Amino acid sequence: MTGDAWRKLHELRFSELPFDCENEDDPGILYGPDLRDWSTKATTPDQYRIERYIDRFDLRDKRLLHIGVGNSGLARRFHPHVKEIVGTTIDEPDIKVAKTLGLPNYSVVLHNKYSGESDSITGKFDVIVDNNLTSPCCCVRHLAALFGLFEDQLANGGCIVTDREGLAWIPPDQSNPRWSFDFEDLAAVASTVRLAAFRVNRNVYVLARSAPPVPTVGSLSRHMGRRAAMMPGKILRNGPNKLARISRRVFQWSRLLPPGRPGE
Repeated sequence: MTGDAWRKLHELRFSELPFDCENEDDPGILYGPDLRDWSTKATTPDQYRIERYIDRFDLRDKRLLHIGVGNSGLARRFHPHVKEIVGTTIDEPDIKVAKTLGLPNYSVVLHNKYSGESDSITGKFDVIVDNNLTSPCCCVRHLAALFGLFEDQLANGGCIVTDREGLAWIPPDQSNPRWSFDFEDLAAVASTVRLAAFRVNRNVYVLARSAPPVPTVGSLSRHMGRRAAMMPGKILRNGPNKLARISRRVFQWSRLLPPGRPGE
């Protein structure tokens, strides 16, 4: 049952939203397959920003939970560098794409994040990724179910990563505009499950029980090495302007490195 804290939050901040939609079968499934199915579409800019952020850390012994796997681009990128990736989706096409990859440390389960059920998701996760927390949501009670899932599945020292653009996005004429959340909305909701919200840059937001860690010299060095390895393909696809942008970013990252030898 949703507690008093959620009822108070609804009254004070989200009164334009229904508190309880009373849908117990398929909460939060507001859109048709054309908007939900991302299995054959390109990765969105906000998802790329989330991936660039988590790539700066040493994930070799970490478990990742990706809510809404879409085209499984995150799994393709990170499976060599993590212990395990578990993905969730409400659409069978996403699962079919994931299975064709045949990645031994990647599994996808059919799961509705607003359902309040977590039997299909086992264990704790060091990183939880969800670039669209709210726009498909139906009511505050089912939003509470999502944040209850976060509270239950997040490992000690873990974090939930989202993005400003995805958090604010809603499809025209298909969702209550109040489901477009800003950072302050996110922080208010997170506080009900004893999580704090952090702006790690202009776009990427992190929820965690304490301040997010700073990447180590070694993890940043590996990150820049992977970015450098991807550069030739990006230059071929996007031309010299891409090279200039990447070079500026590498220079900016190098200035952020603390003293010491790469790999320490």
